[in-house]
Amino acid sequence: MRAARLRGLPGDCPLTWAVLGANALTFLVAFVSGGALWSALVFHSASVVREPWTILTYPLVAEGSILWLLIGGYIFWLFGGSLERAWGRDYPIFLALTTAATAIVLALGARLLGRGVTLAGLWMPLASSVVAWTAINPYERMLLYFVTPIQARWLGLVVAILVFFSIPFPLGLFALAGPALAWWFVHGGRFRLLAGGFRRTAPRRFAPEPLGPTLSPFRAVERWRQRRRFRRMMRDTGLERHHD
Repeated sequence: MRAARLRGLPGDCPLTWAVLGANALTFLVAFVSGGALWSALVFHSASVVREPWTILTYPLVAEGSILWLLIGGYIFWLFGGSLERAWGRDYPIFLALTTAATAIVLALGARLLGRGVTLAGLWMPLASSVVAWTAINPYERMLLYFVTPIQARWLGLVVAILVFFSIPFPLGLFALAGPALAWWFVHGGRFRLLAGGFRRTAPRRFAPEPLGPTLSPFRAVERWRQRRRFRRMMRDTGLERHHD
């Protein structure tokens, strides 16, 4: 019943909505209680051996301000939701692998360097999802900040750079494990890893969506381009005048 309700939300991406819902819940409870009631779900490199589940649970605990929760959640819904529609049951595996890889490699790096690191919030799985999406759609035209045109491949590079600088040097290098695994997952890793139990299908772009209002700026721009191309085709062939 709950899964059916989640599928009824915009975008047809129930797992993405579940992660966003967990972030909203943890943010609200922490905001009202004024304490860290969800500390057992946050990843700490020093305690990962005692709390191994935190390599998967840290994205469920909201971190930062309400503004970041809204913006980060929206971006995660755009890119993660697109991957979930395209990959179906492969998407939970992708999300778990990239989330765990980031934490495990960071824990190893922290131990080697004698440092400590803590992870919470959407940033790391969001970065991996963006890199995966841009690896599938490298030449997709996008609007950076809804103004500047940019190809998707450059956005993936920008996100990788942001990941590197989001954690004190040189631990940021270890944090790139998630985006690197996301890139590998798209470029053949998905099929090598899941060939035994999943149907082999080629990577797809956006999964079809029903017509109607959309919250995605990428989808809105693409629909506008399609309408413009159609009108130009009608005008060039004279069909528009004939129809009139």
